[in-house]
Amino acid sequence: MSYTGRCNCASISITLPEQPERSVLCHCTNCKKAGGGSFSVNYFVDEDDMTVEDPNEALKVYHDPNTASGNTIKRHFCSNCGSPLYTLSPKVPGKAYLKAALFESVSRPELVVFEERQPKWVTIHMA
Repeated sequence: MSYTGRCNCASISITLPEQPERSVLCHCTNCKKAGGGSFSVNYFVDEDDMTVEDPNEALKVYHDPNTASGNTIKRHFCSNCGSPLYTLSPKVPGKAYLKAALFESVSRPELVVFEERQPKWVTIHMA
């Protein structure tokens, strides 16, 4: 069954063929700033599996050069409401870090990245 998420204003929707089984928590500084929290929850998906519907042409891209890898990544977001949507990195062509918060239900995390930047008060139990 397809799995659809939307930005905060519902201008942009993203559909996957099905809900990914697992998500990834990211504690990198840039994801925290883009999402406004202590970490970002992402799905690591094939870019070709995403169907992006943007009838109002609200989708914008920020080319983010300030990354730990030194690569410029592309952060896609809604220009109406500011919701982060997905990130593309030249290190993983054909893959996307899709923001799980766009969806009503989120799969359990299986991996934590940039864990060294995790605030000490955040405790995450991976099972």
